[in-house]
Amino acid sequence: MKRLASACLFVLTLAAPVAEAKRAPHCDGNFQYVRGGWVSTPYCRADQIARVAREAGQHTTAEALLAHPADAEELCRFLDADIRVHPACEELYAIFQIDAGTGGIRLRF
Repeated sequence: MKRLASACLFVLTLAAPVAEAKRAPHCDGNFQYVRGGWVSTPYCRADQIARVAREAGQHTTAEALLAHPADAEELCRFLDADIRVHPACEELYAIFQIDAGTGGIRLRF
């Protein structure tokens, strides 16, 4: 009976990462495969910025960047010389525009 419990626990331990991998979006750069086509999504853009940042020695994840957009903006300035983050960072900057007349920030949709 003890062996059966150990075997079940072992199988569940192996199955957990597989289930977790299926839930993560499939990204190719800034694009996610959605319903038969490639679409630029916020998650994949954040994932691209995080991947390049990790290669540069910064420890971050796409989830952390989505939760804290100011960190993504800071990483975009830090990684400005790397062309791989330019499309993702341009999308980030396109959402927020500085209004020179009032000095405020306005959202553009």
